[in-house]
Amino acid sequence: MLALLTARFSKPAIYAVLALGVLLLAGLGFWRGFAAIERMQDKAVKTAVALNNVEWQAQIQAANAKAQAERDAQARAAEQASRQAAEEISRLNDSLAKKEARNAELPNPDACGLDADRVRLLNEK
Repeated sequence: MLALLTARFSKPAIYAVLALGVLLLAGLGFWRGFAAIERMQDKAVKTAVALNNVEWQAQIQAANAKAQAERDAQARAAEQASRQAAEEISRLNDSLAKKEARNAELPNPDACGLDADRVRLLNEK
């Protein structure tokens, strides 16, 4: 084959074509190497992003759980405060009704001013 090439082309031309072929093969290998490196880099970036997303999702879920627990605690505290307020209102209404009944039982309902018994009713807690 070399004899056939040397018959048609000069030795420097053959060497130039061979050198060009070697350079083309080296360039192809270089290009493929960089393509492989770029693929590995893309894969590493995707993996890092996925791991980062998992970490952020876990932190978000933990924060959401904490916020929900705080909302539940506030709801329980509000319910308890509401019950206590209702009990206090009921107690005060009962106390007022009893004082009004005792006031109605006192003599001289048409009297002007306060007598000692009515003042005692006002001073009771």
